[in-house]
Amino acid sequence: MEMSDQVKETDEMKSQPDAESHSPNVIVATKPSRMSKVMDKYSDWLSRFYWLVLLLIFLLVVILCVLSVVLRDLPGFEDPIKGFEPRGTVIKDRTLSYVNLKRDPLVRESWSNVEYNTVDSFDSNASYPRSRRDNFYYYKCSIEDADCPGIVFTHINDRKDLLTPSNLKELCSVEITGSSGIYKVKSIGNYLAQFANKSCSSLDESDIENGLNELQFCAPYYYKTTTDVEGKDRSCLHPNSYCDNIPETCKSDNIVFIIIHMMVGKEFMPDGDLDKKKLYNSMAFIELNFYDDEEELIDIYKDYFDKSSRAFSNIQAVGLNFHIKYDVFSEYLFFDTIYLGIAAIFVIILICFYTRSPLIALAAFLNMIFSLTLAYFFYTIVFNLNFFPFLNVSTALLLVAIGADDTFIFCDLWDDASKMLSGSPLNIILRETMRHATVTMLVTSLTTAAAFYASAFSPIIAIRCFGVYAGTSIIANFLLTISWLPAAVILNAKFGCNFCSLSKFCPDLLDNIATSLLPKAVIKPRFIWTALFTGLAVAGGIVIFVAPGLQKPTSSEFQVFKSDDILEQYDLVYKNLFRFEEQGYSLPGAVLFGLQAIDNGKKWDPDDTGTVSYQSGFNIWAEDSQKWLQQFCQRLEDFNLDDSLDITNGCFIDSVKAYMEQPCESSDDNALCCNQTFPFSPENLKSCLPNILPDPYGLHLNQEDEVVVLEIRFSTKSYFSMEYTVMDTFWKEMEQWMQQNLVNVPKNLGEPWFIPPFYVGQTDYYDYLNFYDLQDSLARSTPIAIVTSIAVASLVLIFTQRNVLIALYSICSLSGTIFATIGSLILLGWELNILESVTFSITVGLSVDFTIHYGVAYLLCRNSDRESRMRYSIKTMALAIAFAAFSTFSVGAFMMAATVLVYRQLGTFLMIVMAISWLFFNIIFSVTLLFDRTTRVKV
Repeated sequence: MEMSDQVKETDEMKSQPDAESHSPNVIVATKPSRMSKVMDKYSDWLSRFYWLVLLLIFLLVVILCVLSVVLRDLPGFEDPIKGFEPRGTVIKDRTLSYVNLKRDPLVRESWSNVEYNTVDSFDSNASYPRSRRDNFYYYKCSIEDADCPGIVFTHINDRKDLLTPSNLKELCSVEITGSSGIYKVKSIGNYLAQFANKSCSSLDESDIENGLNELQFCAPYYYKTTTDVEGKDRSCLHPNSYCDNIPETCKSDNIVFIIIHMMVGKEFMPDGDLDKKKLYNSMAFIELNFYDDEEELIDIYKDYFDKSSRAFSNIQAVGLNFHIKYDVFSEYLFFDTIYLGIAAIFVIILICFYTRSPLIALAAFLNMIFSLTLAYFFYTIVFNLNFFPFLNVSTALLLVAIGADDTFIFCDLWDDASKMLSGSPLNIILRETMRHATVTMLVTSLTTAAAFYASAFSPIIAIRCFGVYAGTSIIANFLLTISWLPAAVILNAKFGCNFCSLSKFCPDLLDNIATSLLPKAVIKPRFIWTALFTGLAVAGGIVIFVAPGLQKPTSSEFQVFKSDDILEQYDLVYKNLFRFEEQGYSLPGAVLFGLQAIDNGKKWDPDDTGTVSYQSGFNIWAEDSQKWLQQFCQRLEDFNLDDSLDITNGCFIDSVKAYMEQPCESSDDNALCCNQTFPFSPENLKSCLPNILPDPYGLHLNQEDEVVVLEIRFSTKSYFSMEYTVMDTFWKEMEQWMQQNLVNVPKNLGEPWFIPPFYVGQTDYYDYLNFYDLQDSLARSTPIAIVTSIAVASLVLIFTQRNVLIALYSICSLSGTIFATIGSLILLGWELNILESVTFSITVGLSVDFTIHYGVAYLLCRNSDRESRMRYSIKTMALAIAFAAFSTFSVGAFMMAATVLVYRQLGTFLMIVMAISWLFFNIIFSVTLLFDRTTRVKV
């Protein structure tokens, strides 16, 4: 049955006047259907046993909450970036397979008569102290090794030189008091004073000039490099470097190296322009008594630098290289919930003011709390998800906004039904309210939840978990809105105490705005509005798809605090200014034979890496295996590799061949291991290899000394970078080469694959491709999630409105809203990171609600002309939608005071999406309704 045909009155309703003269929301009765009969019975039962419904829901939520707490540990957020990794990608499958290989206790990289561990020996069940001072093996930090905490200083007046006697003396006088004592900050002034054999307080202009001349003389030797055993480019002035013809004064006490490498920015005496001697940013260091003492650094941060720059007389601290922001994150995440609480209180006051009932406002607040509680129970117990990322906490912010919207709509429909059916029993009023409210809220809830659930298909673990928890919260909120909230409204109607609202002070203002001013503002300049908003949508599309576009994240440091936080300032602004932060080392490579690249762990739990899986039938001893490995190693040597390093790990065939082909020199020689012909007998090779290779690099052996995995390692000429394009080129070139050369592989060697080898510990690992894999996964999954959300929303609109043209208008308005919103966020500098990816995806769910409300009201109007129907839709829904948009916008505004970035970004997103949605759907969607020529009303 078409919504436009739903115009017959029930026996309980009074005759309905024209749409322009009746009360704001005309309740259009429908011809009874099976579903409407069910809803009528449900409404009758709810209005009669409202007290029982309230009691049962309250008890149910309490019981489920207790079960969730008892059966599962409460989540902790000590590691905020945990779960910000993809699963199910080719790179991740290989990464976890490599991790599981290194952690397999039954596999080693030495023969049975040699003890050797492939990972650090830690007890996974032990509880390790957070403070390094509790462990005997920790040592005092070293400035030369870049492991001391640093503070970036600038002049209080930007771009002023720090190399003046007064500024250097002030730097030298900085003292930091910690729980373990007083620390003198080591700065460039201390080392220039050491050049002059003076105290820092005695430095004058001539001392500074002489020190600069010494630095200028030694700088060329700093820029001269050599390569260490790990393939890293290292300065000849590095304490562990050995270069010829280096003046002794340039190496003395490592002063020159410390100043140029550690304390001054790249713009100071750059290679090729050593006359640039102005110093604008300088790093000073705290020499802690215990290396990387996190507890001490946290205390110093809170006492001296908490969240902002610290000004002294002429200098100021603007960045901290303390590596503690993840350690203090959970504390500030909890602290910033105060702003969420303030936002919730404001929304409750707004609901109370709009509904004129403190009881309904309280019920709405509990509705939000109950929704989060029910979602947590289903998330942890029913869905059995153990990992709860901190991103899930932001669901509370979204639910405050969405829950308020539903409350405004429901209460507005209840008030209109009460006016229309004045004097009727409460169950009749509830019937008519539920007929409209249930359908409208079901549609909006499904579209919003679908947008969240679409994120559950993301390869990123944290986004998956957030999508499930947020989507379940929306469904729980809907169920409570059609059960808990109506029961509370009935209770309020019977016993509540209403008070004056805005309409009492301005009785005609709101009605004039809804019935006259807003329709006139929409109708008369409709062609101007059409052109303007079409232009905004097109501009948003250009920003998204042309320039600047959805930018991939450029920083490997995940931002958790607002940008002007002193911890974030170092990562975002100052980190790349210093030479010691440069990561100039070549990427290693490895080809694995005998190991299956399978991720068989739980895809929703970052702690579950699965178990190692070996390829059956693996045999490196077979003659065809020997021949192929020799040929492959030769091709690998001919590839574009780092010539400074030899291929040693795994490519042992040539060494073994040279050894076993040599003549037997005496009768004592093992005849099986000399004077042999290649390829060798498998039994001979297996017997001789332990003697030929005492250290079997690249061979992973089980307890019986059987080779289960062969790992051929090599060094490439590619350098590690956080830039997507650099790593993308490296990965694709290596994969292409492997596909071309890993051909005709004998079955005995299985299916080999490539990965850069990396450090693997018992509880952690640091792979080279993780950030690149994250960038690539976000770039691939985010557009899919957005398109999926739009497709689901479009299907819902077509199904519920049952009018193709109206649905098309809705989809066009929705698309314009999405383009304008995402385009605005991109212009604000948002990159395609974790949180940004989520917000881009849920834009659809939060934008579609208004068009559903307006579209349903338009179709339910009994007037036949388009303008009257459009006026009716505005008159019906404008006030409730305005309050809903304002409440959501206010929630976002309150969160802008937070320190934690996720709250601030969601706040920004809520404000922008609400402002744009309200404008688009109040103006452009209403304008498009004037072009509707398909809807007809049967009278």
